[in-house]
Amino acid sequence: MRMAFIIIQNLQVELNKQVILEDINLMIEKNSCVGIIGHNGSGKSMLLKAICGFVPVITGTIIIANKKVVNGETFIQDAGIIIEQPEWIPSLTAKENLELLANIQKKIEDKQIDFILEKTGLGDANDKKVRHFSLGMKQRLRIAQALMEDPEILILDEPFNGLDKKGVSEITDLLIQQKKIGKTILLTSHDERTIDELCDRVIEIEKGRI
Repeated sequence: MRMAFIIIQNLQVELNKQVILEDINLMIEKNSCVGIIGHNGSGKSMLLKAICGFVPVITGTIIIANKKVVNGETFIQDAGIIIEQPEWIPSLTAKENLELLANIQKKIEDKQIDFILEKTGLGDANDKKVRHFSLGMKQRLRIAQALMEDPEILILDEPFNGLDKKGVSEITDLLIQQKKIGKTILLTSHDERTIDELCDRVIEIEKGRI
Protein backbone atom coordinates (compact mmCIF):
# COMPACT_ATOMS: atom_id res chain seq x y z
CA MET A 1 0.00 0.00 0.00
CA ARG A 2 1.39 3.40 -0.99
CA MET A 3 1.89 6.03 1.69
CA ALA A 4 0.13 9.40 1.86
CA PHE A 5 2.60 11.90 0.41
CA ILE A 6 0.55 15.09 0.15
CA ILE A 7 -2.02 15.71 2.89
CA ILE A 8 -4.41 18.67 2.79
CA GLN A 9 -6.78 19.21 5.70
CA ASN A 10 -9.60 21.76 6.04
CA LEU A 11 -7.97 24.16 3.59
CA GLN A 12 -9.44 27.61 3.01
CA VAL A 13 -7.91 30.25 0.74
CA GLU A 14 -9.19 33.80 0.27
CA LEU A 15 -8.17 36.56 -2.12
CA ASN A 16 -9.46 40.12 -1.68
CA LYS A 17 -11.85 38.83 1.01
CA GLN A 18 -13.38 36.37 -1.46
CA VAL A 19 -13.28 32.66 -0.65
CA ILE A 20 -11.48 30.84 -3.47
CA LEU A 21 -11.02 27.42 -1.87
CA GLU A 22 -13.15 26.12 0.99
CA ASP A 23 -13.01 23.01 3.15
CA ILE A 24 -10.54 21.17 0.92
CA ASN A 25 -9.52 17.76 2.26
CA LEU A 26 -7.28 15.67 0.05
CA MET A 27 -4.73 12.89 0.38
CA ILE A 28 -2.38 12.04 -2.49
CA GLU A 29 -0.31 8.87 -2.41
CA LYS A 30 3.37 8.76 -3.23
CA ASN A 31 4.17 7.68 -6.82
CA SER A 32 0.62 8.38 -8.00
CA CYS A 33 -0.72 10.70 -10.69
CA VAL A 34 -3.77 12.76 -9.75
CA GLY A 35 -5.72 14.91 -12.19
CA ILE A 36 -7.78 17.93 -11.18
CA ILE A 37 -10.64 19.04 -13.41
CA GLY A 38 -13.15 21.86 -13.23
CA HIS A 39 -14.45 24.90 -15.06
CA ASN A 40 -12.34 28.03 -15.47
CA GLY A 41 -12.35 29.88 -12.16
CA SER A 42 -13.28 26.79 -10.16
CA GLY A 43 -10.08 26.96 -8.09
CA LYS A 44 -7.84 24.40 -9.81
CA SER A 45 -4.83 26.67 -10.24
CA MET A 46 -5.30 28.19 -6.79
CA LEU A 47 -5.14 24.74 -5.23
CA LEU A 48 -1.81 24.06 -6.94
CA LYS A 49 -0.48 27.44 -5.78
CA ALA A 50 -1.55 26.68 -2.21
CA ILE A 51 0.19 23.29 -2.33
CA CYS A 52 3.38 25.02 -3.44
CA GLY A 53 3.11 27.63 -0.68
CA PHE A 54 2.59 30.52 -3.08
CA VAL A 55 -0.69 31.92 -1.68
CA PRO A 56 -1.84 32.74 1.87
CA VAL A 57 -3.84 30.02 3.58
CA ILE A 58 -6.56 31.30 5.93
CA THR A 59 -7.17 27.99 7.67
CA GLY A 60 -6.05 24.43 7.21
CA THR A 61 -2.86 22.43 6.87
CA ILE A 62 -0.74 21.27 3.93
CA ILE A 63 1.86 18.57 4.59
CA ILE A 64 4.16 17.23 1.88
CA ALA A 65 6.62 14.42 2.60
CA ASN A 66 6.04 14.96 6.34
CA LYS A 67 6.92 18.67 6.08
CA LYS A 68 4.40 21.45 6.60
CA VAL A 69 4.05 24.04 3.83
CA VAL A 70 3.56 27.54 5.26
CA ASN A 71 3.08 30.47 2.91
CA GLY A 72 5.98 32.89 3.11
CA GLU A 73 8.00 30.63 5.40
CA THR A 74 8.30 27.15 3.93
CA PHE A 75 7.57 26.04 0.40
CA ILE A 76 7.27 22.77 -1.45
CA GLN A 77 10.65 21.06 -1.87
CA ASP A 78 12.11 18.95 -4.68
CA ALA A 79 9.31 19.87 -7.08
CA GLY A 80 9.06 20.69 -10.77
CA ILE A 81 6.37 23.31 -11.20
CA ILE A 82 4.35 24.75 -14.07
CA ILE A 83 1.79 27.23 -12.80
CA GLU A 84 2.23 30.66 -14.34
CA GLN A 85 3.85 31.64 -17.61
CA PRO A 86 7.58 32.16 -16.94
CA GLU A 87 9.29 35.25 -18.27
CA TRP A 88 11.80 33.75 -20.66
CA ILE A 89 14.57 36.07 -21.79
CA PRO A 90 13.74 36.35 -25.51
CA SER A 91 17.27 37.25 -26.61
CA LEU A 92 18.66 34.02 -25.12
CA THR A 93 18.40 30.49 -26.47
CA ALA A 94 16.36 27.72 -24.87
CA LYS A 95 19.51 26.24 -23.37
CA GLU A 96 20.75 29.59 -22.05
CA ASN A 97 17.41 30.24 -20.34
CA LEU A 98 17.53 26.84 -18.66
CA GLU A 99 21.16 27.37 -17.66
CA LEU A 100 20.18 30.55 -15.81
CA LEU A 101 17.50 28.65 -13.88
CA ALA A 102 19.80 25.70 -13.22
CA ASN A 103 22.40 28.08 -11.80
CA ILE A 104 20.10 28.90 -8.86
CA GLN A 105 20.38 25.49 -7.19
CA LYS A 106 23.39 24.15 -9.10
CA LYS A 107 22.00 20.61 -9.09
CA ILE A 108 22.61 19.75 -12.73
CA GLU A 109 25.20 20.15 -15.47
CA ASP A 110 25.00 21.08 -19.15
CA LYS A 111 24.59 17.49 -20.29
CA GLN A 112 21.39 17.15 -18.25
CA ILE A 113 19.98 20.30 -19.81
CA ASP A 114 20.80 18.94 -23.28
CA PHE A 115 19.13 15.65 -22.30
CA ILE A 116 15.86 17.23 -21.16
CA LEU A 117 15.70 19.51 -24.21
CA GLU A 118 15.99 16.39 -26.35
CA LYS A 119 13.34 14.55 -24.30
CA THR A 120 10.87 17.44 -24.62
CA GLY A 121 11.34 17.68 -28.39
CA LEU A 122 13.54 20.78 -28.39
CA GLY A 123 16.84 19.11 -29.24
CA ASP A 124 16.94 20.68 -32.69
CA ALA A 125 16.02 24.10 -31.24
CA ASN A 126 18.70 23.98 -28.56
CA ASP A 127 20.45 27.09 -29.88
CA LYS A 128 17.42 28.93 -31.21
CA LYS A 129 16.53 32.21 -29.49
CA VAL A 130 13.29 32.02 -27.54
CA ARG A 131 11.92 35.11 -29.32
CA HIS A 132 11.52 32.88 -32.37
CA PHE A 133 9.68 30.11 -30.52
CA SER A 134 6.07 29.22 -31.29
CA LEU A 135 3.55 28.90 -28.45
CA GLY A 136 3.97 25.12 -28.49
CA MET A 137 7.76 25.36 -28.31
CA LYS A 138 7.51 27.70 -25.31
CA GLN A 139 5.22 25.18 -23.63
CA ARG A 140 7.76 22.42 -24.25
CA LEU A 141 10.39 24.67 -22.68
CA ARG A 142 8.19 25.13 -19.61
CA ILE A 143 7.95 21.35 -19.31
CA ALA A 144 11.71 21.05 -19.74
CA GLN A 145 12.36 23.45 -16.85
CA ALA A 146 9.94 21.51 -14.63
CA LEU A 147 11.67 18.19 -15.34
CA MET A 148 15.32 19.15 -15.74
CA GLU A 149 16.42 18.73 -12.10
CA ASP A 150 14.73 15.32 -11.81
CA PRO A 151 12.33 16.38 -9.01
CA GLU A 152 10.36 13.97 -6.86
CA ILE A 153 7.08 15.86 -7.36
CA LEU A 154 5.57 17.43 -10.49
CA ILE A 155 2.94 20.16 -10.08
CA LEU A 156 1.63 20.92 -13.57
CA ASP A 157 -1.10 23.44 -14.36
CA GLU A 158 -2.41 22.79 -17.89
CA PRO A 159 0.83 21.22 -19.21
CA PHE A 160 -0.73 20.61 -22.65
CA ASN A 161 -1.70 24.22 -23.36
CA GLY A 162 -0.46 25.41 -26.74
CA LEU A 163 0.57 21.95 -27.93
CA ASP A 164 -0.68 20.43 -31.16
CA LYS A 165 -1.93 16.84 -31.33
CA LYS A 166 1.59 15.47 -31.84
CA GLY A 167 2.90 17.55 -28.94
CA VAL A 168 0.14 16.38 -26.60
CA SER A 169 0.93 12.76 -27.47
CA GLU A 170 4.69 13.22 -26.96
CA ILE A 171 4.35 15.03 -23.63
CA THR A 172 1.76 12.51 -22.43
CA ASP A 173 4.25 9.72 -23.17
CA LEU A 174 6.96 11.66 -21.34
CA LEU A 175 4.77 12.07 -18.25
CA ILE A 176 3.85 8.38 -18.35
CA GLN A 177 7.60 7.66 -18.24
CA GLN A 178 7.93 9.98 -15.23
CA LYS A 179 5.10 8.15 -13.51
CA LYS A 180 6.74 4.77 -14.19
CA ILE A 181 9.99 5.86 -12.52
CA GLY A 182 8.12 6.81 -9.36
CA LYS A 183 7.32 10.50 -9.60
CA THR A 184 4.29 11.91 -7.79
CA ILE A 185 2.32 14.01 -10.29
CA LEU A 186 -0.50 16.47 -9.72
CA LEU A 187 -1.89 18.14 -12.83
CA THR A 188 -4.81 20.05 -14.24
CA SER A 189 -6.06 19.77 -17.80
CA HIS A 190 -9.09 20.42 -19.97
CA ASP A 191 -8.16 17.36 -22.04
CA GLU A 192 -10.26 14.62 -20.43
CA ARG A 193 -8.87 11.85 -22.63
CA THR A 194 -5.31 12.68 -21.58
CA ILE A 195 -6.35 12.95 -17.93
CA ASP A 196 -7.93 9.49 -18.14
CA GLU A 197 -4.82 8.05 -19.80
CA LEU A 198 -2.37 9.52 -17.30
CA CYS A 199 -4.09 9.65 -13.95
CA ASP A 200 -4.78 7.10 -11.24
CA ARG A 201 -7.42 9.41 -9.76
CA VAL A 202 -9.42 12.36 -11.03
CA ILE A 203 -10.75 15.03 -8.67
CA GLU A 204 -13.31 17.65 -9.65
CA ILE A 205 -13.37 21.12 -8.15
CA GLU A 206 -16.53 23.21 -8.37
CA LYS A 207 -16.80 26.70 -6.89
CA GLY A 208 -13.76 26.14 -4.72
CA ARG A 209 -14.90 22.81 -3.27
CA ILE A 210 -14.03 19.20 -4.01
